Amino acid sequence: MTSAKKDLFDKIISVYPRLSPKKRRVADLIMKDYKKIFLMTAREIARECEVSEPTIIRFTVDLGFSGYVEFLQYMKGLLHTELTGAERLAASSHKPDVETTIEKYCLNAQRNLQNMMDSVSEKEFKKVAQTIYDADPVYVVGCRASTTLAFHFGYLLKKVRKNVFIDTNLSWELIDAICKCRKTGLITVIAFPRYPRRTIEILNYARQCGIRTLGFSDNARSPIITLSDEYVIIDIEGVSFVDPFAHIIAFLGALAHEIAFIDNTLAMRCISKFDEGVKKANEFYTEEETHERLEYRLNRPYITSLWPQKEN
Repeated sequence: MTSAKKDLFDKIISVYPRLSPKKRRVADLIMKDYKKIFLMTAREIARECEVSEPTIIRFTVDLGFSGYVEFLQYMKGLLHTELTGAERLAASSHKPDVETTIEKYCLNAQRNLQNMMDSVSEKEFKKVAQTIYDADPVYVVGCRASTTLAFHFGYLLKKVRKNVFIDTNLSWELIDAICKCRKTGLITVIAFPRYPRRTIEILNYARQCGIRTLGFSDNARSPIITLSDEYVIIDIEGVSFVDPFAHIIAFLGALAHEIAFIDNTLAMRCISKFDEGVKKANEFYTEEETHERLEYRLNRPYITSLWPQKEN
């Protein structure tokens, strides 16, 4: 797969001889520091290059984009891959402080939620749910920052269906399991920028073994998307060293519900067995326990505190 950076530079080099002097200033700025462009508006680029905003728009059209908005989307996909954690933090700190940190973070989460709802169709959503429902077994894979996403989604799936396996270590055990997996199996890989190389290797290996793959990632150029048989693109707005995953958690939760609705009877049986198991294991805290402990403390010969007393 051609790297996004090389693809961008190839586009600029191919049109450079035909560019006007003003457009060449824009091209030179991008070639000199393409990462800087992501932090700038069209007006800021125009000001730095001493050209008009329409010149910026015409330049992006020369590169083959429909306009500046599509160019920015392309740059975002490139920089999600290229930016380091330190650069992401620097990018977020350069933005005007119009809100508090928590306000900016929550507003960003809201934008991501809205973008996700606008971009994932009901037809696509149901198709992915059916793919997971039909598969047996299902492996849910993710590592580094996406470990939490994989574990959360796998945990939810285990509640509503059988033969779900979570692997966030990407160990030799997963390699062996994929090799022995039935053709009805499904490898579900969750990975967002920066894409861990190990998840890409797992996808490649699953394809070699003839196992169907499902990828969740952020843009069409993601290696997770290009290597998966089926995929869902969930865009991520906001550049920071903190991954904005609130909307992805919401999507995975909704997907687990949709899978449960396909066969509500089966899902209810699985959930009932889960509840029986955790009750026998006394896995979760209950109000009854609080009442029993409180009764014990109040019935003692002396009361100095509702907290446990140390014995002398």
